[in-house]
Amino acid sequence: MKLAITGQDGFIGYHLYNTLKYKYSSYEVLDFKKTLFKDEEALDSLVSNLDIIVHLAGVNRSASETDILDKNLFLTQQLIDSIERTNFDGKLIFASSIKFNEGNAYGKSKKISSELFLNASKENEFIFINLVIPNVFGPFCKPNYNSFVATFCYNSINNIKNSIKENNQVPLIYVDSLINIIVDKLNISSSIDFLVKEDLKISVQDVNNLIDDYKETYFIKGNIPELNTSFKTNLFNTFHSYIEPDNYFPRKHNLISDDRGSFSEILQASSKGQISYSFTIPNFIRGNHFHTRKIERFSVLEGEALIEMRKIGTDKVFSFKLSGNNPSYVDMKIWYTHNIKNIGNTNLITLFWINEFFIEEDSDTFFQKV
Repeated sequence: MKLAITGQDGFIGYHLYNTLKYKYSSYEVLDFKKTLFKDEEALDSLVSNLDIIVHLAGVNRSASETDILDKNLFLTQQLIDSIERTNFDGKLIFASSIKFNEGNAYGKSKKISSELFLNASKENEFIFINLVIPNVFGPFCKPNYNSFVATFCYNSINNIKNSIKENNQVPLIYVDSLINIIVDKLNISSSIDFLVKEDLKISVQDVNNLIDDYKETYFIKGNIPELNTSFKTNLFNTFHSYIEPDNYFPRKHNLISDDRGSFSEILQASSKGQISYSFTIPNFIRGNHFHTRKIERFSVLEGEALIEMRKIGTDKVFSFKLSGNNPSYVDMKIWYTHNIKNIGNTNLITLFWINEFFIEEDSDTFFQKV
């Protein structure tokens, strides 16, 4: 099955594109660059080769309401025109919003677009799936754009005070939950209007309180907060995604030395986890894989190590040298492939903490060279 995602470089698009690429080999995901919307020939060439289109591209905020409406409807019409020219008879999944009935330009654009797609699906005989989506949060969402969660996380890390104008109960869905729903709908064989259920409803203040705890417990003190629900874990991974690795790591352990030798506390964790360690001989590398949900800490206790990490889909590599002479740690970010190499002349001893017990059938480990 050949599939393309409009807005593949955006927040939801990034997660969907890479989830399909690394977890679902039955789909061939073709690149959809935003320049295609202004190149009819190139757009038609791609659409004519597709079985499924997932339309996520859109403008959430702009200088004017008119601009939001015009740009979103332009994308909709360009896609419909291409569908008509190429006689596309596959499946179109559209990311609408629970705000479609609101009077603002964004809501209007979603409502009008879904109506246009529905009419086009009847005229051109393709399957149309309209996903009505609540507020989405997760790693790499753009702050000050379409999620107050992203804004609050970014502000907290950058010492910007969060402002709560209305302490409403907000329906939230984690991006992985949404991706699972979209993947499930790839197999639907008839048109449907689908209201996506939120993961939970929570007040803005309660979200802010948790983020404040993550800043104090993790960002300042270096400890793992209580992550006893999936929402808390997802929110922590979202918070963690806004920490720039080269501005924060490596972090030194507090080493206490006396006549007997040295002592250091590795980690205070309010969450369950698994602890392991490894010996690595000189010049050998471990890792070159990434996780999509696991929280992981590498602590170098003895020897000399080079830790590298790179966000999937990007080229920038973050490098950190750690030494057992000055014990320190680096935490791995989700969707960052990482490795550790012994760059010394003696064995490298590394302690690993991860927040999940290892289950071979669900290891959440995907191999990709840094």
